[in-house]
Amino acid sequence: MRLAFRSVALFNVATALWLSVMFLILRHPGYALNAVMTLGIAAVCVLAFVAGRIGAASWMRAGGLGASLVLGAGGVWAIYQNLQPGAHFEGFILIIGATWIVQAATALATLARLTTRVGSAA
Repeated sequence: MRLAFRSVALFNVATALWLSVMFLILRHPGYALNAVMTLGIAAVCVLAFVAGRIGAASWMRAGGLGASLVLGAGGVWAIYQNLQPGAHFEGFILIIGATWIVQAATALATLARLTTRVGSAA
């Protein structure tokens, strides 16, 4: 499960960086804020990726878990907004939103278990 979690987190880093570059190239209204937001998402995914390694500090695991759960909620929101009647449908939002949800689920399965195991050993 740890490999799946870290793979999804790394994929999400790549997609966030790609989105950031696209915002800067296309320069749609609000592009600067969107580019900064996606860089923040990339940072969250890097934190989660590092938190998934063996021997990560407990604060890092807790931070990676919390950040991944917030990211998963963002994925649900993004998919919901994308599927609203009258919304401009973008297929990549479904894919990226789904991977955010998968990251949250695998973080819950991986990092919560690691935090519990380390906490009970103390």
